[in-house]
Amino acid sequence: MAGSMETTSGQPALDPSQLQNDRLEGVHQDWRHAVHMYQPCEGLCINCINGRPGSKWAFRAEGPPAFSVNILLEGRMQAAFDDGAVLDTRAGSTILMATGQHTSGWDVLDGKSEGAFRMLSIHLEQTAMASLTGLQMNDLRRRIGTAAGDQPHIDAFLGVMPASSSLQRVACDLLGFNCNRPGPCLSRDLFLRAKAFEAIACFLRENLEQQRDELPVPADRKRLIEARALLENSFDQDWSVHSLARTVGLNEKRLQSGFHALYGHSVHVCLTRIRIEAAINLLRRGTSVTETAATVGFGHLSHFSRVFRSHTGISPKQCALGLSPILQSPLVGGSGQTLQR
Repeated sequence: MAGSMETTSGQPALDPSQLQNDRLEGVHQDWRHAVHMYQPCEGLCINCINGRPGSKWAFRAEGPPAFSVNILLEGRMQAAFDDGAVLDTRAGSTILMATGQHTSGWDVLDGKSEGAFRMLSIHLEQTAMASLTGLQMNDLRRRIGTAAGDQPHIDAFLGVMPASSSLQRVACDLLGFNCNRPGPCLSRDLFLRAKAFEAIACFLRENLEQQRDELPVPADRKRLIEARALLENSFDQDWSVHSLARTVGLNEKRLQSGFHALYGHSVHVCLTRIRIEAAINLLRRGTSVTETAATVGFGHLSHFSRVFRSHTGISPKQCALGLSPILQSPLVGGSGQTLQR
């Protein structure tokens, strides 16, 4: 996503995951010779830009929750979400975008100032990223240790860091690849997937902070997964740390430390998130605020409204009217012994 006043207002926004289906219709005429797009499997899009377009290409972009790594080898690029700060990057940079909600913004690709423009973009939908790595977008953004990029006004991250030699090598491999064979091609798709996953692995190894908490022993992990499932399936119950620990056969200390190690949050925070996410779904389906509060385990409407607003930035009524909530990460809640309703 990127920002620039040079972009034509009213121009249809490009969705990176749909570029291949659009058959370059959204790509500026000067850039079409340089753009090659591949979708080797569902949820993964690879866009290779390699050429001398001789112009700037400014456009709006939007899309659903996703993870994107962009390795810029030559040229310049600006990027920003709507109402966010502009990121101005040069060759030798890696731009990370990770979003937990549908977002929109601007991109400006400069293939004029320095002649050539070479960039690899790997775009993974949120579900594909979670399936590949086990990381949700909140977990991913929380553990980025090499750059700042949280967007205070939306549920998203946009940051830049130097492109390592490993990432530049993978980018060169993909930018040099060109297979225009129509229809299915097993060898092509396997190669593209392998290189894209190699790039993602390099990026995560170089830029993600390792978990500091030691994982619980296997016997505890099974009980912790059971405890999380209980919260998800019966979030309307008046759970306490004591009652949950007793139900799954762990002492309270091991339950709390295990939740921090496996899920990155206390039991209370996990339950609150589960309840708020359930509330959002109910409100969007037309359930009244009062009924939603009772259904997700809040005995007092005023308490529900305060908690909902503090964790989403909007009131339950605003959510019911269609305003998009922004779940904070991590949710404020502490690790008190009582999980109050």
